[in-house]
Amino acid sequence: MNKKEKLALFLGMLSGDGCLPIKHNGKGYRDYAIQFYNTNKEIVELFNKLFFELFKTNGKIHVEERKKSKRKDLFSICKYSKEIYNYIKELGFPEGIKKDKLKVLEIINYSKEKEKLAFIKGFLITDGCIRKNKTIIFHSGSKRFLEDLSALISEIIGITKPIREFVQREIYRSYQLNLNKQEAKIMLSQMPTWDNGNPAALSSYTR
Repeated sequence: MNKKEKLALFLGMLSGDGCLPIKHNGKGYRDYAIQFYNTNKEIVELFNKLFFELFKTNGKIHVEERKKSKRKDLFSICKYSKEIYNYIKELGFPEGIKKDKLKVLEIINYSKEKEKLAFIKGFLITDGCIRKNKTIIFHSGSKRFLEDLSALISEIIGITKPIREFVQREIYRSYQLNLNKQEAKIMLSQMPTWDNGNPAALSSYTR
């Protein structure tokens, strides 16, 4: 995987479980934080490794134990860097709450197919999953993002997939994009590997 593919994978993962929060320290100055969260420690470790490969620095992985709520422990990274923060922002990644602003970045739209596949893979292992029946599902709170993602996938499999909308508690809207077994097989067979195929083996993230 070359550097452009690693950046695409990184941006796909950031689109799924990362953010550029708008925060200030105790003195009122901006904190330029790049944050990433996931309940799977291997995914967080992969993100941290990509961070180092791309920017020659990384963060410390923290764990938030949630025993009282019986939810899985949450692993996270928070790296402070104005230079890296602004670089990612200039690529078009939104600051703050990304739900209504997230879209597939132009750098991905105009990239080569392998880079597009790396981006899709990054989002798949964060806000998507491979079901046990070998179908694929992507989740997002951003309809625009999934519409853009559907367009990327269409370039690869030749089929435009519809976006399904769900309303939770009669308030919260979420969106899904599904690939059947054959479509998923085509996608997965073409996705690039990372670090000689380890640790980002997609079979690790099936549900």
